[in-house]
Amino acid sequence: MEYFLDSNIFVNAKIKDRKYGSSCGRVITDLAEGRLSAATSTLALVEVCNALRKIGLGQEVAPEINSIYSTGITVSELLNVDVRLTVELFRSSSVSPYDCAHAAIMKRIGLDTILSTDPHFEDIPGINRLDPLKYPPRKTQG
Repeated sequence: MEYFLDSNIFVNAKIKDRKYGSSCGRVITDLAEGRLSAATSTLALVEVCNALRKIGLGQEVAPEINSIYSTGITVSELLNVDVRLTVELFRSSSVSPYDCAHAAIMKRIGLDTILSTDPHFEDIPGINRLDPLKYPPRKTQG
């Protein structure tokens, strides 16, 4: 299964967040070591930049973004068609337009599951959220 990674995965791993740092770090390690297939967006990367700036880590922005790209993650751009779907998703869900934009990109590239600490993704139709604390998901007995 391929996941879309929200910006908070990268930020929480970087700052070693007390609650999410370890699980988000595991996601990044699995991605870098080829055990996880994932995508993100240019918008998510800009959100990482801004989050780091806001917490006083502006000098870490360039190395962090270079590190993210070095994992081999697929990075999709925000297109005009995504903005149009963003508006429709926002109208129907009232979730942040930024989150709706991530959902729109996910739909365009064929993904339906996002790894994110943000529970608001659960309010967007067609999007499943996996909390990083539940990563990796347990395999079901079959």
